[in-house]
Amino acid sequence: MREKIIQSLVNNEIFVNEIFSLSFDDFVKGEYVNQISRFMENKRTMRISARDHFKSTSFYAHFMRHSMMNADKNVEGHYFSFKQGMAGYHIRKIRQLIKENPIFNSCRDMKTNAENVIKLTWDGKHHHTLEPQGLMSFKRGIHCDLIYVDDPFQDPASKLVTTIIDKINSILKTQILDMVKKDGQLHIAGTPQTVVDFFFDKELQKSFETLILPAIVNEKEKKVLWKEWMSWNELQKRKKERGTKVFNQEYLCTPVYTEQAFFHREQIISLVNEKYSKSAIKDYETNNDVVAGFDIGKKAHPSHLAVFEIVDGKMIMIFQKFMDHWDYIKQVDYLDMIIKNLKVDRLYYDDTRGEFESLYEQGVLPNEMEPVHFTNKIKVAMATEFEKAVVNKTMTFLNDQRLINQVLVVDNDLNAITTPEGHGDSFWSIALAFNDSLETQPEMTIF
Repeated sequence: MREKIIQSLVNNEIFVNEIFSLSFDDFVKGEYVNQISRFMENKRTMRISARDHFKSTSFYAHFMRHSMMNADKNVEGHYFSFKQGMAGYHIRKIRQLIKENPIFNSCRDMKTNAENVIKLTWDGKHHHTLEPQGLMSFKRGIHCDLIYVDDPFQDPASKLVTTIIDKINSILKTQILDMVKKDGQLHIAGTPQTVVDFFFDKELQKSFETLILPAIVNEKEKKVLWKEWMSWNELQKRKKERGTKVFNQEYLCTPVYTEQAFFHREQIISLVNEKYSKSAIKDYETNNDVVAGFDIGKKAHPSHLAVFEIVDGKMIMIFQKFMDHWDYIKQVDYLDMIIKNLKVDRLYYDDTRGEFESLYEQGVLPNEMEPVHFTNKIKVAMATEFEKAVVNKTMTFLNDQRLINQVLVVDNDLNAITTPEGHGDSFWSIALAFNDSLETQPEMTIF
């Protein structure tokens, strides 16, 4: 056993299987457990993981091994959850696992069971502490060696409102990242709620080792992530018990909001076209029709432009642009430039609130711009044409994350959640472009 202990200080996989497992009566092993054990040897990890799939438990194992490896050092750690009470629950679980493990008989916890704080010591001189924190209530000023963030978006009552999601994103990026000392460790795991949760932030992912691990690896082949623990039949049983939407969120790592989404990420990603750049194309030459849609944002939301070339009946996106906090004159000048450069034949824009009405009356708007007044019937008609093109794969998208995210935040009722990036703006600019394929209807303007 002494040899196993020595090896475990170097190899986390050995520690989990030979040492940590002693805290359980029936610890379930497997290649998935080995994979996560190796993954947790990195100093910064971020993981979207299925429920009951060694998520929190891998944090417990990490803390216990970290305390053994740093027995001669003082280490300050903090365990974050959405609510402090849940973080306290995790710390109590760790304390119990330490108590049950014979290898940890020689270490002492200086805190009482009544306290949700661990303060381990192996030599009576150095201490390894772990304190619970709620993401929405912790005190600023923490600067420590070790942080765990466990289910940051979890709300036991219901879906989080988007303002709370935005706040959690901000807290993680502007505070948590800076709390860890230079050589410290930060480990994050949880279930996402929206497509704009920090889990999907490409820039943030660059500073972490990142994994997305749904419980079902291949549905057609009935291949599952952790077969020793949760077989295909067991997962199907849970799907039947919980319902498809809950199962997809908890076990397939599908953001809860996307269960009500008009489109799913896989649909849109499959239509991404790498051919065109995101910058303005000058003197674009084509004999095909070029059409565009322009969603005019409110003061708090951006405007968005989407431009398509119609090639053999297929809508090929050749340009897109978000306009954050642009005044209307600047927007119109830009649209005029794009119309000339890209040879746009028709540009449909949202005239529901009449933002461009005075400019229209002054004759400032380019002749190619055609206003559309939104009604429920028109919105459904445009969205339906958009959906047909996606399902039939008769359109393409540019490879732009913000563009895609804002298409995905629109739900089946054609409402959009508000995010830091917008309010479904690219969904409606694209839908407006599909006016070109609609038959003229009385409610639709075109004045």
